[in-house]
Amino acid sequence: MIRIAAAAFAAALLALPAAAEEAPPPPWLMSGANTVTVAVTWGEAGVAALLPAGVVPAADLSGGINVYYTEGGYGFGPYESAYAYVNVQGWDSSAGVPARYILGGWYGPDPKVAAAMRGWFGADVQTGAASQRAEGDDWIGEGGDGTGMIRVRVTPTGECAPAVATLNYVGPRGPGLGLGLMKVPFSGAFCGAAPVSVEIEAPEGSPLAALEVTSMLGGGQLKDGVFSFTE
Repeated sequence: MIRIAAAAFAAALLALPAAAEEAPPPPWLMSGANTVTVAVTWGEAGVAALLPAGVVPAADLSGGINVYYTEGGYGFGPYESAYAYVNVQGWDSSAGVPARYILGGWYGPDPKVAAAMRGWFGADVQTGAASQRAEGDDWIGEGGDGTGMIRVRVTPTGECAPAVATLNYVGPRGPGLGLGLMKVPFSGAFCGAAPVSVEIEAPEGSPLAALEVTSMLGGGQLKDGVFSFTE
């Protein structure tokens, strides 16, 4: 019995979709996630141009930018991301956290990661890469694809605490399919940081090109995170 179970488990591992051309349907599970984030407020005109019918931004036009990487996962393997989002009305999580709409960004470097985000989140994102590094007292996260990029800089405070929550992301599922909701429960250590700067460079016509950051609200790092994408 043990040998049969072990053989079945080994066969299942060999069948994991990490090398597939397309990601399987959710749920997906990610581990070893490390994120640098800056919460911002956006200019109204840039956000309004990107939201589909039925999606209304938060009254304060709050949102943020996340740059992160994962070390492992099921659904697709380790990946990197840099993306911008706006908080939206309705679809709050069970803890009352506002839902988010992805305004644009990059996922990769494997193209199927960006394809999965477009297909299941309705996110207007492209294939790209992201990285993080220390520079003096600051921590920097940046990502892009050579034609555009996002860069955030924060100064860590050194104060960390456990964090557990669920984030909801809303997006169009395709012509005639309406809006869909993806739930992202996560856990990790959240470390506070003071925001220093946000830079967005995007070619004309990119969804990021019209965005304007009007203020920075806060910053932080999520370390050693585990999260999942579920419908």
